[in-house]
Amino acid sequence: MGEDVINSYLHRRTVLGGIILFSGFRPALAKTKAKKTVIPSGRAAQVTSGHGFDLEDGRTVRLASIQAPRMAYENIRAEPLAVHARDALAELVINQDLHFSDPVPDKFSRVRAQAFAKADEDMPPLWIQGEMIRQGFARVHTWRDDHAHAADLLSLEAKARQARRNLWSNDYYAVRDPQSIGASIGSFQIVEGHIVDAAEVRGRVYLNFGANWRDDFTISIAPKDKKRFEKAGIALAGLSGARVRARGLVRQQNGPILYLDHPEALEILPT
Repeated sequence: MGEDVINSYLHRRTVLGGIILFSGFRPALAKTKAKKTVIPSGRAAQVTSGHGFDLEDGRTVRLASIQAPRMAYENIRAEPLAVHARDALAELVINQDLHFSDPVPDKFSRVRAQAFAKADEDMPPLWIQGEMIRQGFARVHTWRDDHAHAADLLSLEAKARQARRNLWSNDYYAVRDPQSIGASIGSFQIVEGHIVDAAEVRGRVYLNFGANWRDDFTISIAPKDKKRFEKAGIALAGLSGARVRARGLVRQQNGPILYLDHPEALEILPT
């Protein structure tokens, strides 16, 4: 399943009463294309979080492209609504035949892919990531090797955020502004604001959100990653004054900073 399938699925969601349902498969690829990895289907035995579960055959699944609230472990507390998100995922995957597509590498040897549940032969599959985002139990979190369906997921997230569904009704998950993001260092955040200055230093791009680059929030893009943004039609040097929304792990280096390595993590918003 690929982009054409997701688009077909999103169209069917409207027709079939608000659940993200899908049908159809991408046409066969040309013989010159590499053969796609096929992941065996399975059934969930235990749901461990809002983005993870174990299959009956012993494999562990980490849902690609989304980030649900962190469950408690060791001495670390659970994030708000973590149990609710886990239970919402359980409702979608337990007792279902699960199929997977668009796999991406995972250093923990998990099944990291898009997941689909097929409960009824008369109904098309349910896109699990899309439904978790639509219900407001997860945020979009793409990676350099995991962003094929970012546009569809971001659209669903925007609607859930506007409706203040679940996570979006809790201030813990609010979209942050550049002035207050310093309090969230070390966590995954979504930051929205105006770029004061776009500068390039020795090939690295810095998108500064304040006049003092040593203290204010900054987005940093490495020289090796600039081409991805250019290919996506984003002229980084021309972003001074632009209003953007970025997401990722907030770190500390001369103030709070986001290191972005793919354009899907940076939304250019109307000014």
